[in-house]
Amino acid sequence: MVPQTQPDDSPQQLLHKWIGDLPYQLLLLEKVFLAGEFCFDYTPRSLDALEAHLLERDESVQDPQQRAELVESAMAYLGEVLLGVAGGGWGWNTRPVDDLPGQPVVRPDPELELSPVAPRLLIAHALRVGTGAAFGKEVERLRQAVTARQQEVPGWQPAKEYTPHVDPTAPLPEDPVLTAWLAERSEALPAWAEDAFNGSWRWNFHPDTLDWLEAVVQQRFATVEGFDAARDEPFVQGACWYMGEVIRRNKGAVWQYFPFDPDAEPGAPGSRESVWTEVPFVDQPDKRVGGAAIPLGCLRELFLEEADGGPKESLWDTLFWFRPSSYAHVGSLLVRMGMVSREKVDSVLAEYADFAHDDLPPHEVAGTLEAFGVAVSAHADDVDDLEDSYAGILERAEALTGGAVTITDVRLYGGEYGEVLEFARNGVPVTQETEHQSDDYLDHLAIMEFIGHVDPDPGDDPRRFYLVQFVYLKDANYDSYYVFATPEQAAVLEKELGLDLR
Repeated sequence: MVPQTQPDDSPQQLLHKWIGDLPYQLLLLEKVFLAGEFCFDYTPRSLDALEAHLLERDESVQDPQQRAELVESAMAYLGEVLLGVAGGGWGWNTRPVDDLPGQPVVRPDPELELSPVAPRLLIAHALRVGTGAAFGKEVERLRQAVTARQQEVPGWQPAKEYTPHVDPTAPLPEDPVLTAWLAERSEALPAWAEDAFNGSWRWNFHPDTLDWLEAVVQQRFATVEGFDAARDEPFVQGACWYMGEVIRRNKGAVWQYFPFDPDAEPGAPGSRESVWTEVPFVDQPDKRVGGAAIPLGCLRELFLEEADGGPKESLWDTLFWFRPSSYAHVGSLLVRMGMVSREKVDSVLAEYADFAHDDLPPHEVAGTLEAFGVAVSAHADDVDDLEDSYAGILERAEALTGGAVTITDVRLYGGEYGEVLEFARNGVPVTQETEHQSDDYLDHLAIMEFIGHVDPDPGDDPRRFYLVQFVYLKDANYDSYYVFATPEQAAVLEKELGLDLR
């Protein structure tokens, strides 16, 4: 029997196309139509800003096609936020509207017994009444239904259907081929940098180094044919790894890899037709509408002419499509790993509500670990008292061990070559030489040494303190951070937050 395929205008195909286009529509709204206008955090409160901007644009946008595109992208965002409130998933209403064969609708969780909500009609209603409160009223209606259900069934929560490439998900299990490739490229970095940059110190993973990388790649090859012929050679493979590492370390992306799958649908990742098959790429599966890029493809495009004759996208431009980490993102990861409770994360996000979803530079990502109670920091600027500062670091580190280690009798006194920090670990004296340029600044090298004395005994507790390394950007004062984690937790934090833990 030959399987029947649905016609292109069938409700199933129209819904499938709508869901497939959602990532594009959401990015169009955030990056083009309303770029920088409000925080795209997919929370109900963001809908007030969306409605206000739609009312403003409705009067100022004269082009009917541009207005229709704006409404369609706003439908995608509005619908995803409503699904976050009431659960459920996308559906399709077959009744024609505005010469269209139906429209997408939001179907709340079936247990709420609510009718579908049409984002297009809700936007039209909001523009017609002009109060700026139409979206908020719909959210409140859905919330009331959720509350009523929770009163009937304590502990019940609406379940949202997964929206592909929109909702966050865990990264793929790391393929052995990718693991070996990453290890090989990391080990070869010094030799590659010597070859690429003539020994110049330029491989610090700062975003600006992508311009240098682009220049040396274009100096090495004259044509796309020459690049293709060398794609498997160390220089090109090293360039791919370096570009991906810049993205990973600055934006919190992860390396991923699809092996060949003979059962994959034609064109799907894993199939021979897909450009994503058997090539390392960086992705952000754990972020809503995260970015993804194949470094090899980005490098190759440097040698291709744009079809419209416009300027080519640079390697640095690729960073634009990747979403930085935020307090909310880091909190979700820590909950998923079991490092902190949901209640702890909720309390921190409530405290930092005004910027919980704001983009964070790499060093502030490290700072979130302390805010969530899994790390301690050492101040890089001047301090009031050296002994008290060292005692405070040890006290906070001790608290993270949950009683596995006790630190007492902290004091700082003069020594033959510098001051000596002394304390007792579980009653056993420990001394640490320190050097201070003045009475105002801590010795961070000494802290790296003595923080290890707060590690629990390995046979009793696998957790230990890791120094958090990150990309150093300009014009920032960098505290030192030490995260308390198991080796497995440290590996995940490195992989998904773009950090290095030592």
